[in-house]
Amino acid sequence: MITVDCSNALAIKDKLLVFVADKLEALPILKSYKFILTSIDDSQIIKKSDVFSAIEDFLKSVNLSSNFELIPIRDTIKIKPLAGKEMKKNLEKLAEKKKELFFECTHCGFMTQYEKEIQTHRLVHYI
Repeated sequence: MITVDCSNALAIKDKLLVFVADKLEALPILKSYKFILTSIDDSQIIKKSDVFSAIEDFLKSVNLSSNFELIPIRDTIKIKPLAGKEMKKNLEKLAEKKKELFFECTHCGFMTQYEKEIQTHRLVHYI
Protein backbone atom coordinates (compact mmCIF):
# COMPACT_ATOMS: atom_id res chain seq x y z
CA MET A 1 0.00 0.00 0.00
CA ILE A 2 1.23 3.43 -0.95
CA THR A 3 -0.17 6.61 0.63
CA VAL A 4 -0.31 9.87 -1.31
CA ASP A 5 -0.52 12.85 1.05
CA CYS A 6 -2.35 15.76 -0.61
CA SER A 7 -2.86 17.87 2.53
CA ASN A 8 -1.15 20.83 0.86
CA ALA A 9 -2.64 20.18 -2.58
CA LEU A 10 -6.35 19.58 -1.99
CA ALA A 11 -7.36 21.32 -5.24
CA ILE A 12 -5.85 18.48 -7.28
CA LYS A 13 -6.46 15.53 -4.93
CA ASP A 14 -9.63 14.11 -6.49
CA LYS A 15 -8.49 14.33 -10.10
CA LEU A 16 -5.06 13.01 -9.15
CA LEU A 17 -6.62 10.04 -7.37
CA VAL A 18 -8.69 9.06 -10.41
CA PHE A 19 -5.75 9.47 -12.80
CA VAL A 20 -3.25 7.50 -10.71
CA ALA A 21 -5.67 4.71 -9.76
CA ASP A 22 -6.71 4.23 -13.39
CA LYS A 23 -3.15 4.31 -14.67
CA LEU A 24 -1.90 1.76 -12.12
CA GLU A 25 -5.11 -0.29 -12.05
CA ALA A 26 -5.14 0.08 -8.27
CA LEU A 27 -7.90 0.30 -5.70
CA PRO A 28 -7.96 3.77 -4.09
CA ILE A 29 -9.06 4.37 -0.52
CA LEU A 30 -10.08 8.00 -0.12
CA LYS A 31 -9.40 9.89 3.10
CA SER A 32 -9.81 13.58 3.91
CA TYR A 33 -6.34 14.80 2.97
CA LYS A 34 -4.80 11.74 1.37
CA PHE A 35 -5.53 8.57 -0.51
CA ILE A 36 -4.13 5.07 -0.24
CA LEU A 37 -3.47 2.87 -3.24
CA THR A 38 -3.67 -0.88 -2.84
CA SER A 39 -3.56 -3.62 -5.42
CA ILE A 40 -6.78 -5.25 -6.52
CA ASP A 41 -5.10 -8.62 -6.71
CA ASP A 42 -2.84 -9.84 -3.88
CA SER A 43 -0.33 -11.17 -6.39
CA GLN A 44 0.37 -7.65 -7.69
CA ILE A 45 2.56 -5.18 -5.82
CA ILE A 46 2.27 -1.44 -6.29
CA LYS A 47 5.72 0.09 -6.54
CA LYS A 48 6.38 3.53 -5.17
CA SER A 49 8.32 4.39 -8.33
CA ASP A 50 5.24 3.61 -10.47
CA VAL A 51 3.05 5.83 -8.28
CA PHE A 52 5.70 8.55 -8.44
CA SER A 53 5.75 8.36 -12.26
CA ALA A 54 1.94 8.40 -12.48
CA ILE A 55 1.76 11.52 -10.29
CA GLU A 56 4.39 13.22 -12.47
CA ASP A 57 2.39 12.29 -15.59
CA PHE A 58 -0.74 13.82 -14.06
CA LEU A 59 1.06 17.03 -13.12
CA LYS A 60 2.43 17.31 -16.66
CA SER A 61 -1.03 16.74 -18.15
CA VAL A 62 -2.50 19.68 -16.19
CA ASN A 63 0.56 21.95 -16.66
CA LEU A 64 1.52 21.89 -12.96
CA SER A 65 4.74 19.87 -13.11
CA SER A 66 6.91 22.86 -12.23
CA ASN A 67 4.62 23.93 -9.39
CA PHE A 68 4.77 20.85 -7.15
CA GLU A 69 7.49 18.90 -5.45
CA LEU A 70 7.08 15.19 -4.69
CA ILE A 71 8.65 14.05 -1.43
CA PRO A 72 8.94 10.29 -0.80
CA ILE A 73 8.81 9.32 2.89
CA ARG A 74 8.77 5.53 3.53
CA ASP A 75 5.49 4.29 1.98
CA THR A 76 4.12 7.82 1.56
CA ILE A 77 4.50 10.35 -1.23
CA LYS A 78 3.86 13.92 -0.07
CA ILE A 79 2.84 16.52 -2.65
CA LYS A 80 4.19 19.93 -1.72
CA PRO A 81 3.28 23.06 -3.68
CA LEU A 82 5.94 25.56 -4.63
CA ALA A 83 5.25 29.29 -4.47
CA GLY A 84 4.29 31.25 -7.55
CA LYS A 85 1.50 33.27 -9.17
CA GLU A 86 1.23 30.91 -12.14
CA MET A 87 0.57 27.98 -9.82
CA LYS A 88 -2.17 29.90 -8.05
CA LYS A 89 -3.89 30.63 -11.38
CA ASN A 90 -3.66 26.98 -12.48
CA LEU A 91 -5.02 25.75 -9.14
CA GLU A 92 -7.93 28.20 -9.31
CA LYS A 93 -8.80 26.90 -12.80
CA LEU A 94 -8.75 23.32 -11.52
CA ALA A 95 -10.85 24.23 -8.48
CA GLU A 96 -13.44 25.94 -10.69
CA LYS A 97 -13.82 22.79 -12.79
CA LYS A 98 -14.30 20.71 -9.66
CA LYS A 99 -18.04 20.61 -9.06
CA GLU A 100 -18.22 17.08 -7.68
CA LEU A 101 -19.76 16.70 -4.25
CA PHE A 102 -18.30 14.28 -1.72
CA PHE A 103 -19.79 13.06 1.55
CA GLU A 104 -17.46 12.16 4.42
CA CYS A 105 -18.06 9.90 7.41
CA THR A 106 -17.46 11.87 10.60
CA HIS A 107 -16.34 8.73 12.41
CA CYS A 108 -13.63 7.30 10.16
CA GLY A 109 -13.12 9.67 7.19
CA PHE A 110 -14.61 7.31 4.55
CA MET A 111 -15.67 9.39 1.54
CA THR A 112 -18.10 8.81 -1.31
CA GLN A 113 -19.94 10.92 -3.84
CA TYR A 114 -23.25 9.16 -3.10
CA GLU A 115 -25.38 10.36 -0.20
CA LYS A 116 -27.21 7.04 0.12
CA GLU A 117 -23.91 5.16 0.37
CA ILE A 118 -22.64 7.38 3.21
CA GLN A 119 -25.92 6.89 5.09
CA THR A 120 -25.59 3.13 4.76
CA HIS A 121 -21.90 3.29 5.75
CA ARG A 122 -22.64 5.28 8.92
CA LEU A 123 -24.97 2.51 10.11
CA VAL A 124 -21.94 0.22 10.42
CA HIS A 125 -20.59 2.40 13.23
CA TYR A 126 -23.74 1.90 15.31
CA ILE A 127 -23.97 -1.90 15.16
